[in-house]
Amino acid sequence: MLNLDGIWEFAWTEDDPEEPRYDSFAAVPGCFDTMQGYFNRRGYGFYRRRVTAGGRLRLAIGSFGLRAKVFWDGEEIASSALAWSPLVAEFTAQPGDHELVIRTDNRLEGHPLFREFYDFYGFGGIFDHVTLEEVRRDEIGRLAVTPVDHETGEVEIAVETTAPLLEISFDGGRCLRMENRKKFHLQVPDFGVWSPEHPRLHKLRVNEKEVEFGIRTLNWQGEHLLLNGKEAEFLGVNRHESHPEFGPATPEALIASDLRQIKEAGFNFIRGCHYPQREFFFRMCDRLGLMVWEEPLSWGNKVCDLTDPVFVDTLEEQLRLTIRNSINHPSLVIHGFLNECASDTPEARQIVQRFTQVCHEEDPSRPAAFATNRPEHDICLDVTDIAAMNVYPGWYGTEKLEEIPGCLDKFALLAPGKPKVISEIGAAAMCGDHSGAPWSEEFQAEYLRQVVTSVRRNRAWSGVMLWQFCNSNTYTGTVHMPGRPRGFNNKGLLDEYRRPKTAWKILPELLKK
Repeated sequence: MLNLDGIWEFAWTEDDPEEPRYDSFAAVPGCFDTMQGYFNRRGYGFYRRRVTAGGRLRLAIGSFGLRAKVFWDGEEIASSALAWSPLVAEFTAQPGDHELVIRTDNRLEGHPLFREFYDFYGFGGIFDHVTLEEVRRDEIGRLAVTPVDHETGEVEIAVETTAPLLEISFDGGRCLRMENRKKFHLQVPDFGVWSPEHPRLHKLRVNEKEVEFGIRTLNWQGEHLLLNGKEAEFLGVNRHESHPEFGPATPEALIASDLRQIKEAGFNFIRGCHYPQREFFFRMCDRLGLMVWEEPLSWGNKVCDLTDPVFVDTLEEQLRLTIRNSINHPSLVIHGFLNECASDTPEARQIVQRFTQVCHEEDPSRPAAFATNRPEHDICLDVTDIAAMNVYPGWYGTEKLEEIPGCLDKFALLAPGKPKVISEIGAAAMCGDHSGAPWSEEFQAEYLRQVVTSVRRNRAWSGVMLWQFCNSNTYTGTVHMPGRPRGFNNKGLLDEYRRPKTAWKILPELLKK
């Protein structure tokens, strides 16, 4: 496999010219609208380089925004508007030297999924690694491992390949040879169980392909989600893949640092909002023992979106792709979709039913959920496996801390008979404000103290996911402007450069078991 990260020739235009002028250079991975000269600008970013290769080839872009087209020697070979998702193209080329161009596009107008009112910034560029490899005959395509029984180590293995024979081994051990079957069950020898406290991982090798997986089971048939047969308590935080200098093309060292801080603070759960997460993120969560909620790109979608076939079909495509890409990661425990949609309408109920079924079709081993911001009027909470609520009592409109316990107890009475979580809750704080008034660090700290204490004392809740890990980029010229000073969502427990606020310092004591 050839890693194509590094320095690429770069061109930027507001329109889409036939011959862009490559008068600069840019790093891949990287966001062009965080670069000096292109900051916050909307248009096309062209990345070009020479590649020596030939044969049947596979080009993979780990993540991009908001659209991408790929050209090989001037011919388009792939395109996608599934922002934050991988893009994979297979094609044939004559051996030799070739021109590779990736055209990215961060324009909002006409995008099938991203809307101008979304409360997070839509960056442009190549967010993750770019690789090129030769496609081998009878190679293993997709290899999915689903745990069946955490007590016996039984797993279900699904293989996509035309190879007539399979050679299978676990953790480098004895090789089992068998005829090709699309799906079969095996028991992992000398297995360990994955949990947040003991994140044990295993490796499966089938022919030339190797994947990591973990053995753990989930059950959500009662009022609480069971992990490995025991009631799970989600102590979580929402996290955007965002940084002022890197956008969502955050260096892997920064991702690792974020996740280690989250784990060391006492959290055991991360909600990845509001788009697919990078492969490196999942690999770190697998190792650290951080459970994850993942969802495709959406935010606050209205009835006009939910009745738009292009939006709905495109979102379903990304939802299916997201589940298939992440299925082997034991840290992934909830499939989400449609954050804060118009779930008090019959149009939304129809789509929530459809997407819940999609989750069950692609992966029946994990529960499906969406986060509602209108729980008392919601007509979809009975549809999904987990009832998840984005609520901000004592913040929006009132800024009164005394409202928090009663409101959370009231919401806990909704959706009886199924697991319930607070999927978002928080208050903004401006760094350095120690007045004790709303928007101060002390107000935020006391707000979150009330939240965590109220949720943990009420057994109707299965957990809470605080909003949010760190400040993240959003817009200044939209309906969110009054509550988003500096163009940031300032509810981070740390600022955008990962400097802790007062609230972060009190969390370890609150999150103790």
